[in-house]
Amino acid sequence: MNILHIDSCVLGDQSPSRRHTAMVVAELMAAHEAARTTCRDLVAAPLSHVSGPLLQALSRQWHAAIPMHAELRAEVALSASLLQEFIEADVVVVGAPMHNYFTPSALKVWLDRLLHLHDARENDCMAEVNVVLVTSGWGGGEPAQPALLRNYEEQLTAAFTSIGVRQLRIARNPDVPHHTNPA
Repeated sequence: MNILHIDSCVLGDQSPSRRHTAMVVAELMAAHEAARTTCRDLVAAPLSHVSGPLLQALSRQWHAAIPMHAELRAEVALSASLLQEFIEADVVVVGAPMHNYFTPSALKVWLDRLLHLHDARENDCMAEVNVVLVTSGWGGGEPAQPALLRNYEEQLTAAFTSIGVRQLRIARNPDVPHHTNPA
């Protein structure tokens, strides 16, 4: 089993989000003796935001008359390796804490590259990848309301579904309530 472990919480190794993703990965490793893990810490090794030229290149809309400089070529190659890393994983554990009501920018940048680089022909490959979204919420200095966290989880689910992921489960941080009291 090949496990891709993605962390995106800016709070460092002591964050509940990172502890929860580590716990999920450890459980997978314990259940599969031959499992290998690739860790990608999107905060420790940040990706650059998608620029107009990079978006054109990722979307395969690059105009051949425009020279592609070395930095852009490197970004395209990095993006391709991120996609390949994702496709080759049997399980992708994504630490997706909600920061101030939104996806952390480090995770958004990673998702931007996958969303723009994937090709509909790869959807069959993506359908085989199991994604575990490890979510937790924080908004404006207070723990996120469960309804806001559910909305956030739905947005992330939609993003992964749009690239062909069909096996996705949510592992919400146990410290976050799952349901609101209707009263």
